[in-house]
Amino acid sequence: MLAVVVLLTAACTDAAPGPPRQSTEADIALTGPVSITLWHALSGPQQVALDTMVKKFNETNGKGITVTAQYQGNYTQLYTKTLASIQAGAPPDLGHAYESHVADYAKTGIVVDLGPYKDSPRNGLTKDSQDDIFRGYYEANTFPQFGNKLLSWPFTKSLAVMYVNEDVLKDIGRAVPKTWDEFEATARAATKKDSSGKTVRYGFGFSPDAAYFDAQVLARGGSLMAADNTTVAWDGKEGLAVLQMHDRMSKEGTAYTPKGIDWQTDLAAGRLALYISSTSWLPFVKDIADRSGSHWSIANLPQADAAKAKTVQFGANVAIFKSTPNRELASWLFIRWLSDTDQSAQLAATSYFMPVRASSANTQVLKDYWARVPQGKQSFDLVRLSSPESNVRGQQEIRDVVIFNMVTDVIGGKSTPEVALKAAATKANQILKDAQ
Repeated sequence: MLAVVVLLTAACTDAAPGPPRQSTEADIALTGPVSITLWHALSGPQQVALDTMVKKFNETNGKGITVTAQYQGNYTQLYTKTLASIQAGAPPDLGHAYESHVADYAKTGIVVDLGPYKDSPRNGLTKDSQDDIFRGYYEANTFPQFGNKLLSWPFTKSLAVMYVNEDVLKDIGRAVPKTWDEFEATARAATKKDSSGKTVRYGFGFSPDAAYFDAQVLARGGSLMAADNTTVAWDGKEGLAVLQMHDRMSKEGTAYTPKGIDWQTDLAAGRLALYISSTSWLPFVKDIADRSGSHWSIANLPQADAAKAKTVQFGANVAIFKSTPNRELASWLFIRWLSDTDQSAQLAATSYFMPVRASSANTQVLKDYWARVPQGKQSFDLVRLSSPESNVRGQQEIRDVVIFNMVTDVIGGKSTPEVALKAAATKANQILKDAQ
């Protein structure tokens, strides 16, 4: 009898690791037809690419789901309109948004937790399918301030990369810089003046955008936030080194601040050697470079440690807002479909955003695109090295105001790197404290 009890106990221990998973609204069967609305910020060719995908989904989903995609202006306008719609109690079903926007929406309690949908036995993704999506995309959409819930899903993703004019580097006999010392030396060698002393070619172009400051901090081995997400970490030695480099290059005259998107024309025309920007600008640079006949490429930023190479991942995602179980499930089924391998590849090849899945690289549509645009493959190869920016509340103001002004003040000679960094960190930490 004792032996039987022991065997039964062991069997029960192996067979019962924990309580069974509780069924949720994510596991229901859809009852259609269902109409849902997506508000987005894509325009031009990217809007055309999205509209094509929406049309295909509406015609083939077989569940009676009809998606209407509505352009709401740029990301700032979209954010403002979405906040107003939430306050009015009439938000769209799906909202295209940066992580910092989602954090503000989530404060109202209206954002759907996508974790149960992702893991649903009926409507979710298999483990292999989940693992196929780049890990950094999950990190970007998982919010520590809201119980580490998955509150949005990867959609229009980009990376910070270095645009390189290969003709200029050939002219000065240098390779693409791999370290920050090489970067400054290359920019110095590329800078050229005419007989009158006017600079006709710059080595580097400044951008005060917070994303590129963040990217340089990561590439130098630094962190953006403290481990507890309550204070910034970019005010360490790495952040200071970024500002000191900007200060030196500004004083030396080896770098300048292009107006708007003038850097694209300057790069293609050979008036600029190196520029750090988003992969989303790739088609525009290609168009100008094709017309001018110049040669260019995309590379990762210089690194402090090549074995631990990093860059910043950014771009917008999509959140589902609470409505009815049917509409929420229909919204999930749409974004799940949009991030499948074939759709992810098709959207990347036509919108120039990064594919959501690693397996997209095996599709013919992406191979064909990379054959035409090798810089697209150069960008894709850097996805695994990318890390998201912080998604805690208050980040939008820190990005748009605090970091922007800090970098601008250093470039313009209005502040020393040390003073600017300390003042910016104090402001940023107060914003984070107030946003808790």
